[in-house]
Formats: sequence, structure tokens, C-alpha cells
Amino acid sequence: MNSNKKAQAICEIALAMVVIIFVYFLLRYWEKRDVRADVQQEDTSSQTVGEAQINNYGTVILEQRKYLLSHPVKTYLFIGTDISGNEEGVGEEYRGAMADVLLLLVVDEEEQFYGFLQLNRDTITRVPLMQTDGTTNASADLQLCTAHWYGGNKKESCENTVTAVSEMLGGISIDGYYALSMEAMEKLNQAVGGVTITFPADLTEVDTAMKEGVTLTLTDEQAEKLLHARYEMSDDRNSKRMDRQRLFLDAFLQQAKERQAENSNFIIELYDSLHPYATEDININELTRLIRQMEAYTSKGVYTIDGEARIGQRLGDGLDHWEFYMDEGSLDSTMNALFPLVYEGVWEEESEE
Repeated sequence: MNSNKKAQAICEIALAMVVIIFVYFLLRYWEKRDVRADVQQEDTSSQTVGEAQINNYGTVILEQRKYLLSHPVKTYLFIGTDISGNEEGVGEEYRGAMADVLLLLVVDEEEQFYGFLQLNRDTITRVPLMQTDGTTNASADLQLCTAHWYGGNKKESCENTVTAVSEMLGGISIDGYYALSMEAMEKLNQAVGGVTITFPADLTEVDTAMKEGVTLTLTDEQAEKLLHARYEMSDDRNSKRMDRQRLFLDAFLQQAKERQAENSNFIIELYDSLHPYATEDININELTRLIRQMEAYTSKGVYTIDGEARIGQRLGDGLDHWEFYMDEGSLDSTMNALFPLVYEGVWEEESEE
């Protein structure tokens, strides 16, 4: 990697899984598995609309394959932002931070299951270049995390990110979002008296105390290192950082459950403490309903999309950056696992006359 990237690290500090930690804890469930979709595509050509009447609850286009949703689902995007922007600025002075953590929750009320799709922030996709007045007249192929740069305020940055994620996933509808900023990090670690982890592998590159087999109660500084360390690592791909974030999450959730057992108001108190750092269009009533559904529904776990990480310069700043390119077969099979998709046929973009 270009050594100059180290100087950019402060602009790419990960939210340390703030959003995922908060959401998973509210939903009270965490299945300790990473469900990675098989890259081999299943033959879905036999799943046609002809045998039964299907109401069209939405259309999804994955490459040249057109799908219909056979029944409605609810989706919510949870976003964790870094400190790289100027989100207190007004008008032309505003600049959104990057979206370092992106997690899509899918709730299927008819089949009574839920699942999560953890998205790689470095994914190259079409990003709308929203202006500070909220209008969009252009787009570019950039890292997904940059979608939050654009817009004239935090709300518009979130909406731009929702649009980018929706289009990346074939046009799937997203019903709401919840974003948290980096400033919420210490409150999460402090809420459980410091997250305690027994390290399954050596992570002394992150901190010399993080040796394999050692049990450590993290300070706020150590928690930040574990969750955002990237450019100082020998393998600085974002996928490796996502693995460490899940390690932190498993330990946090167990301790959070213990705190909830001791104090029945723990969840609400945590939600209230995070509110000043949040930008949202999901209210506490919606979150409460989701909690109840998660308690009753079956969890499909957490999915990720396979792909290839390559060094590139799409940002145009003259520096090398990681770029992640999704495998189309993995995208297709993952979407079919999480959504009730019915294959309709080959999709061909209409040409302009």
C-alpha cells in the first residue's frame, strides 16, 4: 500500500461496529455464524411466474436477471460513520463523513424470519453525486462508503447512502435508516464496563496485549484500535476489519445481555444515551416492534457478499485505495437467500430511440 495512506487513517476510522452492536443488542439475538452465500449460482430458471399468480411487490434486477418479490418484506439500513467530514457545516461548508459500517436488516413477516447483510464499505458501485441543495444530476462508480459524503446535511447524506445501497442490490426498496457517528464509541464500551474478549488468534499487530488465548477487558483506546485498525496491519483489507468487528460484537452482546438481566431499563437507557449521536427515520416504536418480531421469528444469521479486493485510484486523489468488486454469482445467491425472489426472465435495458 502507498505509505501516504497512513496519513489518511484518521479520515477512515471505522465506527467500531457501533451501529451493528446497537442494533443487534436491541434485537436481542446474535447467531454466532457468518453465513457466506455459495458463489455457485443455483439454477433459478425453473422458478417462473406461470404456475401460480404472483403479485408484484417490487422488481429486482441482478445483472441481466429480472426477479419479482413474491410478497412484501421490510428492510432497514444501519450506518456507522467516521469523523472524516464536516457535518456541522452549513450549505457549501457541509461535508458528510464516510459510511464505514453498513448493515441491512431484512424482515420477512410472511415467512417469519429475519437476516442481515453486512456490506463491504469498499464495494465499487454507482454512487449518486448529490449536491448540497439536495439535487442529483450525476453519478460515478466509487467506493460505497463515499455515498455519505454527498448532500447538504446529515439526513440527505443518509438518503444518498440508502439510494446507493438500493441500486447496488438491484433496486430493492429500503424502508428506513439509522446512523450513528464515531462519537458514540466510548459510550458503548463504557456501557458494559469494558468489553472482555478471549482472543482466538494473535492480534498483537493491533495491540501488544492482544495475544492468542489471552482474556482482556478493553479500554476505550483498545476497543477503538481493535475495531478501526487497518492501515497499520500487514493485511489491511476491510474484510479483515469486518472480522474483528464481529469478534468484538460477540463479546459485547453477551455482556449487554447480562446488564439487561440486572437492569430492565438498560436497553432504553442505552438508546437514550446514543440519541444525540444518531440520524434516523426509525423511531423507538418501530424499534420496539422489530424487537418483538426478532423474539418470535427465525434468524437466518449474517450474510456477506464474496468478491475481490484490488488496489485502485477511483477516488482521483492520486493515492492508492482498496476497491472491492462483488462476485455477481454471490450477489445473486445472497439476494435469493434473503428475499422471496421469483425469477421472471432475462432483463434487457430499453434503448433510447
